[in-house]
Amino acid sequence: MPTPIDPTADRYVLHGRVITMNEAGDDLYPGYVCIDRGEIVEVLPADGPLPSAWRNVELVKTGGTIYPGMIELHNHLSYNVLPLWLVPKRFEHRGQWADHPDKQRLVSDPMRIIARHGGTLEAIVRYVEAKCLAAGVTTSQGITLVNQNGIRRQYKGVVRNVEQPLDVALPAAATRIADVSNAADFKKRLDKVHRLLLHLAEGIGDDARRHFSVLRIAGTDWAISEALIGIHCAGLRPSDYRTFGARHGSMVWSPLSNLMLYGDTADVAAAQRHRTMIALGSDWS
Repeated sequence: MPTPIDPTADRYVLHGRVITMNEAGDDLYPGYVCIDRGEIVEVLPADGPLPSAWRNVELVKTGGTIYPGMIELHNHLSYNVLPLWLVPKRFEHRGQWADHPDKQRLVSDPMRIIARHGGTLEAIVRYVEAKCLAAGVTTSQGITLVNQNGIRRQYKGVVRNVEQPLDVALPAAATRIADVSNAADFKKRLDKVHRLLLHLAEGIGDDARRHFSVLRIAGTDWAISEALIGIHCAGLRPSDYRTFGARHGSMVWSPLSNLMLYGDTADVAAAQRHRTMIALGSDWS
């Protein structure tokens, strides 16, 4: 078994098959990844000797494939200790399933019981972070747990989270699950944050879309800016994406949970047409 890599080492080079995911789709087989104090400095093909600046540092032959760490922008991390909820029926919006007896019995109540016992919060966090890493995720989102605000203190492990990245080079993002009721007040909050992830138009039909429409303040004035990242957006119509994209809003697409709960998902083709930036999120692993 290879010797574990010391993340505190100043400089080292990884050797293996390198999937760059750059615009050209380069697949370096083999390649080098040169790391200096935790930062990737160079990615090079290994068809010749290393540059002189890297010849006297530790070379780690991984014997495997090296991928960039994935960034997941929608999850509810702590709930990943539970089995996936087998949805009993199709719903139209979040308000219909949040208090469903099966959801309370199989999701809310078990989490409430687990989290109230001493020592379990630490175990929950370490487990779900390891689960992220096993799937290739190195940055995720969604660290809050209902009735357990103290769990935020535990999320300081090997997986970054966007709410408290603990890195001066990475500004923290705010999150909000509750629907917006006052667009003018919400716009003031947007103006004060770097990014805000909002559960937006979660569901299908007019009831879900209404939570997007309420972002209109008056006329062409909307509580939408580049600071707003809408999670789900399944209730948006193509014309809504024109409004959203023109104001530089972006979205996180969570197709699995959308299809399970609502039988439909966001119109990502319309989002692309209107230049809305799209990220992915599992919503639940």
